[in-house]
Amino acid sequence: MKMKKINTSLLTGIAAASMVLTSCVKNDKNSPGFEYMPDMYRTEAYMAGEGNPLFADSMTNRLPVEGTIPFSFDRTRMMNVMPYSFPNSAGGRDSAIAFLKNPLQRTDENVAEGKRLFDIYCAVCHGKTGAGDGSVVKILLAKENYGLQPPAYNSDQLKNATEGQIFHVMQYGKGNMGSYASQLSVEERWKVVFHVQDLQKGGAPAEGTGTETEAKDTTVVAEK
Repeated sequence: MKMKKINTSLLTGIAAASMVLTSCVKNDKNSPGFEYMPDMYRTEAYMAGEGNPLFADSMTNRLPVEGTIPFSFDRTRMMNVMPYSFPNSAGGRDSAIAFLKNPLQRTDENVAEGKRLFDIYCAVCHGKTGAGDGSVVKILLAKENYGLQPPAYNSDQLKNATEGQIFHVMQYGKGNMGSYASQLSVEERWKVVFHVQDLQKGGAPAEGTGTETEAKDTTVVAEK
């Protein structure tokens, strides 16, 4: 009787071991065998632009989380996407006037590019020499709209405007001038600042005068 029980247990163990071993043997070597909960590692893919029932708006393409910005090790590229630190308020303007500095190096190349951009976007009102006599202003003056003429950059009103003040105005606009944040990148606006500073002194420096200076150690400032 005892021997019979032992034999039964032994046979049961051998049978179980055989089942385990034979279950690992596949006739088709390419077969993955049995898959338990395959959706855990073999998810259903949705094509870009395809409807998706997993989201309330049924869209597969998702917008980045609010406040997300692209990253780059290029400091210049990063300044174009970083949030602008100074609000569009009297306090923000005062802070920009006092603390906002141009993060770019003043080089002949940057100054020349600033002049080129100024002639495209700004000269129509401010004039190529910064005298406030651009082509649009001339038309307005002919219609006696004298209140719309901007002051000259070398006038008492603007000749002492700081680089931060100039940039802040391009960021938000002021008076009759609208914001240029959508037309010019942060880098481009800082280059325009170089040229405006030259116009504050009565004109741009001659070519080859060695305008390169050391870069300022300042916080990168960028668009909102």
